[in-house]
Amino acid sequence: MTALWSGFVEIFQVSLFALTQFYGGQLGAAIVSFSLLARVALLPLTVRLALRGRAHARALRALQPELLAVRTRWADTPERQMSETLAVYDRAGLNPVDGGVLRGALVQSPIFIGLFHAVRQTLSTRVGEQTFLWVTNLARPDLGIAAVAVGLVGLGSVACASESQPTWTLAIPAVSAGAMALMLSAGFGLYLAASGAIGTLQGLIVRRIEQRHEEGAR
Repeated sequence: MTALWSGFVEIFQVSLFALTQFYGGQLGAAIVSFSLLARVALLPLTVRLALRGRAHARALRALQPELLAVRTRWADTPERQMSETLAVYDRAGLNPVDGGVLRGALVQSPIFIGLFHAVRQTLSTRVGEQTFLWVTNLARPDLGIAAVAVGLVGLGSVACASESQPTWTLAIPAVSAGAMALMLSAGFGLYLAASGAIGTLQGLIVRRIEQRHEEGAR
């Protein structure tokens, strides 16, 4: 398993190296390009999962009045309340948690983790120019890159938000991205910024698809 994972990361690292050579040794441009390509390649999957997750959330919202009635009626008998709650979900053909979305997230995780390790190892081997734009060392954190990552990830979070999502939760991905960029490196911050840009594109695609479905249902 360890050998398989090492080979997986090595494929990413070789790809980054090839892109670095393509850009004349500009490692920063290679990281941005590779991050964008990886996220674009996953767009068909992530868009489908986002649509499924939003549809699941809408279906759960529609059940809330019935679930509230169950909680009120059986407030003094927790066991009966639980069984009746599960019966409501069963009649609607829903699970409280969408397993398909969770499985999709698990499928994506190795890609993101592998890319993180590839960027880190590539930075440590110094296979290309470590400067990029105003950054003098991509292997060290940079406040400006962290700010860009916060902005783009935050924009992606807003674009992908569902109607019922609490506003304060939209800041969590952006704050997390800024913290990781400041703790790790400007190179990884570039990956986060590129990922946030594609996240924004994903949100716009999802909203457009839903809008077309609504127009077709009228």
